[in-house]
Amino acid sequence: MKRKKKILIISAEVWRDDTNGGNTLTNLFGGIDAEFAQVYCNPGTPNNKICRKYFQMTDFMMLNNFFRRTPTGKIFEYTDFPANLTLGDERNTKKVEAFYSFFRTYRFGVFNLLREFLWKTANWKSDELKRFILDFNPDIIFAPLYGTHYMLRLDRYVSELINKKLISFISDDHYTLKQFSFSPFYWIDRFILRHNVKRMFCYCDLVYVMTQKQINEYKKYFYFNSKLLVKAGHFEGETDKKKVKKPILIVYAGNIFYGRWKTLSKMGDVIRKINKDGIRLQLNIYTQSYTTSKLRYKLNDDENIILNRAVNQQNLTKIYHDCDIALHVESFDLKYKLLTRLSFSTKIIDCMQSGRAVMAICWKENAGYEYLKNEDAAICIDNLDDIEVSLRNIVDNPDLIIEYSKKSWDCGKRNHQIKKIQKCIMDDFDDYIDKYCKKS
Repeated sequence: MKRKKKILIISAEVWRDDTNGGNTLTNLFGGIDAEFAQVYCNPGTPNNKICRKYFQMTDFMMLNNFFRRTPTGKIFEYTDFPANLTLGDERNTKKVEAFYSFFRTYRFGVFNLLREFLWKTANWKSDELKRFILDFNPDIIFAPLYGTHYMLRLDRYVSELINKKLISFISDDHYTLKQFSFSPFYWIDRFILRHNVKRMFCYCDLVYVMTQKQINEYKKYFYFNSKLLVKAGHFEGETDKKKVKKPILIVYAGNIFYGRWKTLSKMGDVIRKINKDGIRLQLNIYTQSYTTSKLRYKLNDDENIILNRAVNQQNLTKIYHDCDIALHVESFDLKYKLLTRLSFSTKIIDCMQSGRAVMAICWKENAGYEYLKNEDAAICIDNLDDIEVSLRNIVDNPDLIIEYSKKSWDCGKRNHQIKKIQKCIMDDFDDYIDKYCKKS
């Protein structure tokens, strides 16, 4: 009987179906018949139906190793897939996510400096890590490319340990100088990161990229073998959206850091203005991001704009299905516009898959926004001052919601069918195995 392929995932995030990064891994590999193992570098407990074997390293392990010389990693393996957690595990995971969300929301540079210092000084190249990798003996190494030095060092270590190049995946701009910051520490770190990212591409056999725009820009700086890879979804049949609710229900589900909360707050102000003589629109926000009392005040009035805790994927699917408009937003602050310029949020595909009209409020040069605009797959707004005009137009012409429900769904059918995308991944993996495994 033919042996299953062995695929090692190296990632920062824990593999959970109810988090953005973990859900993306499930989306990419859910239909692939292979044996998986994961090395990951954040706290949290896995929750998926694909992978049983894990090696975990965390910032707290690095901190304890620095002061107490305790181990920097642990191996654990499930007899069955870790798809059902106890309530205690879920609570602990949410606490951990809230801790990290706080620092992502406010972008404290000192936190990143401390993290890099710990990983640089701690002894993370342990015998346990080496044994885990060699015992699993992967056919394929899949390692998303992050903008953190310690993750890039980990990727290079694994590649050198088993003498195979990586298949990587980049979704954000970790190289160009089209950024904004007054901090000299930021720019020192950026130039060092550029060196490490360029070096990392030499370790990659193939790099998946989410937008052609990013491929075009990066190939100005260095050569690399690249392919487009977008998040996939299930788009069978036709959308069942036939009627519009009263009030019109808009749903945003995702993080609110990188300044996205300001866009949502502005939208809430506009909705309050439109609803002055009666509730015609309502915005519901579902997020696991850390929120201060100030943020909660701006994002919740229990009538026009309502802030809710994050829900699991099953409940989110139902919430999307029950809404009229699935919302995607980015920040209009210069710093964050440049930071997310080349990004294609995986939430865009979640919005499309809902079968509801998609609305995108972003800077016009954001790669995800450009895609939706070019495909005519969303109600697109590229200026905060235009939100009111667009929302009033929707209130007066609700048939637009039915029209864009169909347009976004049809775009998903054209470009994001999960079986087609997973087949392309497997074809690439077979080529990789032919190159690195059958000759050895």
